[in-house]
Amino acid sequence: MNLINFFCIKNLKNLKNLKNLINLINLINLKNLINLINLKNLINSLVLFLAFSTAAQAQQWTRIENGRLWTDTNGNSVQAHGGNFLQVGDVWYLVGEDRTDSWNPDVNLYSTRDFRQWKFEGKIIGNGVTTPLLGRTRMIERPKLMRCPKTGKFVVWCHWEAKDYGASEAAVFQSDSVGGPYQLVWAGRPMGVKSRDCNVFVDTDGAAYFISTTNENQDLGLFALSDDYTRAISHTPLLIGQRREAPALAHVDSLYYMISSACTGWVPNQAQLTVSATVGDGWQVPQPIGDNVAYRTQASSILRIEGTEATAYIYVGDRWMDPDLPSSKIIMFPIELRDGQVTFEYRDKWEIDLKRGVWRDCSDH
Repeated sequence: MNLINFFCIKNLKNLKNLKNLINLINLINLKNLINLINLKNLINSLVLFLAFSTAAQAQQWTRIENGRLWTDTNGNSVQAHGGNFLQVGDVWYLVGEDRTDSWNPDVNLYSTRDFRQWKFEGKIIGNGVTTPLLGRTRMIERPKLMRCPKTGKFVVWCHWEAKDYGASEAAVFQSDSVGGPYQLVWAGRPMGVKSRDCNVFVDTDGAAYFISTTNENQDLGLFALSDDYTRAISHTPLLIGQRREAPALAHVDSLYYMISSACTGWVPNQAQLTVSATVGDGWQVPQPIGDNVAYRTQASSILRIEGTEATAYIYVGDRWMDPDLPSSKIIMFPIELRDGQVTFEYRDKWEIDLKRGVWRDCSDH
């Protein structure tokens, strides 16, 4: 009997211990369950955070505000008038006239990845430095930068002019690096033709053209360039007798578009659009677009931004003498080129997502 009682008491203790053990296990499981719930909530929060972060990164808007001087990362005004843009990888380069010394412009180069922060890369063509003629008997207007796919070299074409605009010439500079140094390759009248206000155009097939006001500002001349982009090899008169200058071209779908201005010096006038199925001929009679002073601008280039979702076309113009040459403003706003028509509407403020190639108006924000 004592032995039996001993075993019963011992088993009873074991049962209590077992019950305690079960309670302990349940407590641990409860804590684990709570921890699992907390962990699940944490994971969900992280997923939401990453989703919002990814969406924010996917939509990176850059705001453009027109009517003010741009400044570079050193706090100086961006001096790049009458120029154009060139994309190399994820870097955009802006080249243009440095009008700090109004009538002896150097050529400046800036770089950006976001169109907000502009880094001054230097004077790539300088008075009395690149060539002794520059700043003495010649000056540069409207420098335009290209990269030749055949040679990999960077090429600048420009208006190469005397103080009295009697030279009526063009010049070509070339460098192995976008930041220079650039060397003068050639200067003179392309194919013997008087040439003034100018631009360049690189087609979708890589063919390059120099286009300028010719025949004492009566016509435009389209000059096809050699495959190294340094020589004019043919000349085709365009818009004969129309007295157009500041031509800016774009090739969209199956049509070519050209925005230009009348020859009125620094005074703004109404921009006009002409369209053609081929770059060398068939251009329609120019038609007026925008207001009667092109929103106080003159065309400098049409910037193409090809993104993951769309391709944006941006009108780039100069607001000259605002109020003087050094203070002239760079004006940019999106345009639509479609079916032979253009939507040419000025915006004080707008935003663009460079990666996606889409833009939105924010004038009221």
